[in-house]
Amino acid sequence: MGALFAGLVSRLKTFWPMLAGIVCARTALIVACYGSYTATDDGVFTDGAMLIVCVIFAAALLALTPSRRVLSNTAVQWALVGSTLVAAAASGALSFMDNTDPALAGIAFALSVISTLALSLCMFYWLRCLRGTDEVTAALFVFGAFIVSVALVYFIAFLPLRAQNILGCVLILAQLTLVGPAALRDGLATERAHRRARTFFTFARSHIQDARFLVACTVGMGLLSFVDGFMRGYPDGLPIAFTPPTRFAYALAAIVTCTLLAIFVVRRRERVMTVGIFVTMQALAAGALVLFGAFPFQWEIGAVLVNTLNIVICAYCWYVIIAFTNFGSRDPYFYAMGGWVVCFGVRSVARMVLHFAYPLTGNDLLINSVLGVLILLSAQVVLVQFLLAEHREETVLAEEREAASDEALAEAQQREIRAQEELRQAEADVARAEAALAVAQAQRCIRCTEGHAAERPLILSEASRATGSVESVMGDSVRGRVRAMGEQFLLSDREVDVLALYAMGYTQKKVAEELFITPATAHTHIKRIYAKCGMHSRQEILEYLASWGS
Repeated sequence: MGALFAGLVSRLKTFWPMLAGIVCARTALIVACYGSYTATDDGVFTDGAMLIVCVIFAAALLALTPSRRVLSNTAVQWALVGSTLVAAAASGALSFMDNTDPALAGIAFALSVISTLALSLCMFYWLRCLRGTDEVTAALFVFGAFIVSVALVYFIAFLPLRAQNILGCVLILAQLTLVGPAALRDGLATERAHRRARTFFTFARSHIQDARFLVACTVGMGLLSFVDGFMRGYPDGLPIAFTPPTRFAYALAAIVTCTLLAIFVVRRRERVMTVGIFVTMQALAAGALVLFGAFPFQWEIGAVLVNTLNIVICAYCWYVIIAFTNFGSRDPYFYAMGGWVVCFGVRSVARMVLHFAYPLTGNDLLINSVLGVLILLSAQVVLVQFLLAEHREETVLAEEREAASDEALAEAQQREIRAQEELRQAEADVARAEAALAVAQAQRCIRCTEGHAAERPLILSEASRATGSVESVMGDSVRGRVRAMGEQFLLSDREVDVLALYAMGYTQKKVAEELFITPATAHTHIKRIYAKCGMHSRQEILEYLASWGS
């Protein structure tokens, strides 16, 4: 728990300017254009404005698709400054207008479009600052931002309308004070790979170029956003006004849902941001439909879950934008505009379709059926695609493990072959050294014929083999050296016999045959001789014997 808390604190120290910046932008947008969520929305004034903004973004996406130019930090900072000033001016102008006045409705709507566009660009900047971060930090960022923003909006809604608008302008301009601290932390993001493979960031990394994965994400998010848009004006297309208890319930439900999702992510639950969050969104949508049916004409009860669903959808949209910003090859603004079009553009289309089509049909049962089908389709498309992506991921990992195992086996075989070659080379070197030592000993014996008995060839007779005695066939000189070496190093009689044969060039197998012992016993004796003498090879023994008495 202490390590977990330390990790959260370290992330907050790094990303607090970005968190504060996007909270200011999102809160100002809700206050200026959405009436501080005293209702689900404000109809055409809000979702109509967002629809126009998303059309602009869609046109920009089409124009920028052939290009892969990435904006510089200086350019996006100046874009933030410009967007902030424009948003502050538009929101300030809106605070002095009555959008219910038919004479001013057109101007108010235009200012709402401008404010929505400018504040959306501000949020793009703060999301862009999260490039390179890991999935836990990204999830904490988006859920933390919505927790704080929902709480702020709830308390701001109690202020007079003029005070709300003034505070919204202050929040917009407050972003400018956060640009410097955010720039100082640019590049501090360090990706910490998840210990498992089933996270959205892992799928995004592996399938960023996979058309099926991209289509599944787009269709799943689009269907749920369409459901969200329909239910925000259920059933007749008009905004659903909250009562004080349901307004509090909405804020509490949104904060609790985001908190639980953040906790699950921090605890490294691997499918939270893939399967888990979609199950959560579909459960909220289905629950809202149930509440609408259980409490007819008390639509604000069902609207509690509708607006909670909207919060989760928006948070997931931000999270996906950060993921694609990390692993995509295009500018972060490109992915942000795409996320806005899929999430908020589709929601706005649904909202406008219901607003203008319901007076033509007035069929609540049809609307419920359509919403149920869309929820089911979103579940099928997204969950099946994530399961397929997970299966492909596991298949790739299995193939990689098998390839690594084959490679390790091949390397082991190569090492064994090299070891055998080195052993043969070492044996050849020992044989040459023994031959050279034999020649040197022969030359030495010739020079020392006077005063010393000629050393006989160290060849065992049949009698010695029968008795296992080596001393009976060894030359006096060599026998004396081996015996002296045995006394010096406290060798047993049998170890002296083994040493004599081993010094003559006998292999361990040959020593065993000559002394009528097993090869394992001969090997054990040789190891003990090495240990007692402090030597490590036959060559060291031969050199020691050759130097004895010289």
